[in-house]
This record gives sequence, structure tokens and C-alpha cells, in this order.
Amino acid sequence: MSEFINKLNLISPLADDAIAELLQCIQTTTYEKGELIHTEGKVNKNLFFVESGLVKHFYYHDGNQYVFRFFEENDFFIATDSFFNDLPAGYSTTALEKSVITHLEYDDFERLCQKYHSFESFARKFVSIVAYTAISNLKGLLYLDATARYAKFIKEYGHLQQRISLGDTAGFLGISQVQLSRIRSKK
Repeated sequence: MSEFINKLNLISPLADDAIAELLQCIQTTTYEKGELIHTEGKVNKNLFFVESGLVKHFYYHDGNQYVFRFFEENDFFIATDSFFNDLPAGYSTTALEKSVITHLEYDDFERLCQKYHSFESFARKFVSIVAYTAISNLKGLLYLDATARYAKFIKEYGHLQQRISLGDTAGFLGISQVQLSRIRSKK
């Protein structure tokens, strides 16, 4: 729980009264490996924080699984389309290992934004981080070939290689496991 507050404060410091009220709103859930945290096609209005474990955003297209992003300890994540627009999520999130996740419901998020300027500042900066990351990932998919995408993956997630399967790595890169093996053999 303290890491949740520490991470919030790193993004934008919160006033003590905002922290006290926030702590009354959050809940923590343990997810087993393979358990879905939220499901594509359903609205999900939670801001999540990984206390421990590892999760991924993913979706299926033409029978292939594509991975958007991985989130490890001390990372926030949301189902962006659902959280901000009250739409069914276009992707799912699952635990890649046993994970302890803290979450804050959207209604509480909004109420805290309205009540506390310091929380509203956090929310604005958080949205900027989400947008920047999404654009950066999209650029990588559009402008980089598979070898360069793998190099970018190693730079961003190399420390997690032992925790991420080859299938999930290939799904993140948008290539087959065979292609991934070829790229890795050249390194």
C-alpha cells in the first residue's frame, strides 16, 4: 500500500488529506497466474496498481494474440477506452504470475479530482503518461522492423525476460515465435 502512495507522489505529490481519503477508497485483490483482471468487451472503470506480480494487456485478432504492454511492480494501468469513455474494453488484462493489485474505482477517482487539487494534478500527469506511452508504442509498431522492435523490447522489458514467455514476447512484437527465435539467434 505504501508503494502505491509513493508512486502517486512521484508522479505528483498529494496533500495529506487527499492521501487519507484515497486510502479509504482503494481495495486490493490477489489474482492467480492466468486469471483475468478485466475482460475485452466489458466496461472496466478501475485504476489499477501492481503491488507485486506481472500482468499484460492483450487482445486476439485472426486467431493471434497481440500484447500491448506489460506491467510489473509499482506500475499503474487502466483499460483506457473503458476508464475514460465508459466503453467496453478493446482488450483484456491478465496476470502472468500471481499478482497483488490495488484498484481505485472511477467514481472515487473523479470525486478525488474534484475535491483535491493535488489529486487532480496527479490525474492530469497520469493521463499524459498514458498518452505518451501509447503514442511511443504505436510509433514502434509503425516505424520499426521486427529486429528494431525486439531491441526496443529489450531496452524496456529486458529485466523481465525471465518472467515473460517467448509467446508473449512474440505477441508484443507482432511476430511469430519462429521469427523471434531467428532474431534472437542473430544477437
